[in-house]
Amino acid sequence: MHNSVRRILKTSDASLRGQLRKWLPFESRLLSIALVCVLFLAVCVAQPATRLETPQNVMAEITFTAQKDIADPFNDVTLDVIFQDPAGQRFRVPAFWAGGKTWKARYSSSHIGAHSFRTECTSTPDSGLTGLTGEVKVVRYRGHDPLFEHGPVRIAPDHRHFEYHDGTPFFWLADTWWMGLCHRIHWPDEFKTLTEDRKAKGFNVVQIVAGLYPDMPPFDPRGANEAGYPWETNYSRIRPQYFDAADRRLIYLTEQGFTPCIVGAWGYFMPWMGVEKAKQHWRYLIARYAACPVIWCAAGEVNLPYYLEKGFPFEAHQQVKDWSEVMQYIREIDPFHRPLSIHPTGFGRLSARGAVAEESLLDFEKK
Repeated sequence: MHNSVRRILKTSDASLRGQLRKWLPFESRLLSIALVCVLFLAVCVAQPATRLETPQNVMAEITFTAQKDIADPFNDVTLDVIFQDPAGQRFRVPAFWAGGKTWKARYSSSHIGAHSFRTECTSTPDSGLTGLTGEVKVVRYRGHDPLFEHGPVRIAPDHRHFEYHDGTPFFWLADTWWMGLCHRIHWPDEFKTLTEDRKAKGFNVVQIVAGLYPDMPPFDPRGANEAGYPWETNYSRIRPQYFDAADRRLIYLTEQGFTPCIVGAWGYFMPWMGVEKAKQHWRYLIARYAACPVIWCAAGEVNLPYYLEKGFPFEAHQQVKDWSEVMQYIREIDPFHRPLSIHPTGFGRLSARGAVAEESLLDFEKK
């Protein structure tokens, strides 16, 4: 019977199919239909693994779509993608919620070859998020952007200077655009004009705050960009639209050869957000930007309270302790180990060493 079924599936002659139907008993024809249905379902369910290609050090983005409705996707789903490079080293890369049922993961590497991946999801099993596999093929970079040609900036082995990933020395010359991701610098005209000017003058780092700004209270209209605020009111969940707009600016900077030094928040946001929300904020930043050639600054003026606090100014010791906990978390979950520091204010020694609970949390000094 099985040979007959195979012939039915292969033939295109209608009359022959009619004759075969007469030869086969009803039960056999029914089983044949069932076998065809099973084969069809297998093709639909067993989707091919995702395969992407990207040049060395250039970010690849992989999109995943949940099959179920999730009431609170930002808070209830933790999705990681486990990559393995050609040398066998593994990287647990956080994925970020991109709105609706969509999550994205971003990955980059200097190692040429096939990088396999598999997803892990801590929420209720979902066939669109859990156990998915694929491959990112990294090929040679052919362009002239120093961040992709030489690799992202890191701390040199002697711990006394910066260098690109291939060992080429890097001299840090930074400009500060604290509010470069909001309305203060309009996108695209003003932002690109400023970038062009600073590039012509030899700058290679832009220090920029990721949405939780100095000189203003939370949810101040001055801190919005064209998509609104980075968080919902009361920090209930992140707003991906804000960071979609931020992506355009930050990726443009890297394409122009600038290393963004991303400041996660201004220090005085800690009492308003709390440690756990600050960690969520930083997990989101790492998921979106760690695959880019960036440098981290956990918080700005970490030891200074909000300007309207009673007794201001004074040294906020609890903020220092809390941000130090967040720095430890950043170290634990950043798969690419981008250089990490913190920005102090002027109490005693103006040094990042005086604004952390443990100096070992610092990769480099900021003053």
